[in-house]
Amino acid sequence: MAGYFQIISPSFIKLVVSNPFGQPILIFTSDQKSFQLINTMRRVYTAGSLYSYGLQNDIPLALLKGNWQDWIRGTISVKPSAITSVRGDAENRGSWITVESEAEGNFLRTHLLIDPEEGVLLSRIIEDDKGNRLSEFTYNDWKSVGGCRQPYRIRVTGLEYHTEITIKLSDVLVAEKVAENEFLLTAPANYLQQIIP
Repeated sequence: MAGYFQIISPSFIKLVVSNPFGQPILIFTSDQKSFQLINTMRRVYTAGSLYSYGLQNDIPLALLKGNWQDWIRGTISVKPSAITSVRGDAENRGSWITVESEAEGNFLRTHLLIDPEEGVLLSRIIEDDKGNRLSEFTYNDWKSVGGCRQPYRIRVTGLEYHTEITIKLSDVLVAEKVAENEFLLTAPANYLQQIIP
């Protein structure tokens, strides 16, 4: 599927999926607390609590509360005090750093494989408090965008039902200014409205 992402810090994200003619099929926005979703094929507008949506759809809390921006941009936001171990990679690809954090009662363990020579993140493995692997992000095709490096190919594996997602980015831009109201959607007229408390 084709489409585009818009991201502004700290937590706003917008995903628009379009058909071959450039018409939107799906529009999703979130600030990681609430979300809005417009499905033009089903003519449905859905909005509400991201937490409730996750509970209804068995999405692990760690994936809902994680740093989506870091995951998509291939960046690392880590406090040194959160690092619990550093070790070499068995295949000599770089160094693994393990980070543990807890926010809002949500424990998250992340293993980061860093290539110190290139200065890029190669892999990010996310686990819950029981050590269950929730997902693995693999980053490739790094290019410079606005003075920062960005992976242009992101592969997500380890999801439920052996689901895999490959994101291929192109034409990545750093916008001068993006307003938060660009992440607010209005329910289209004559669409079924579903509100999740």
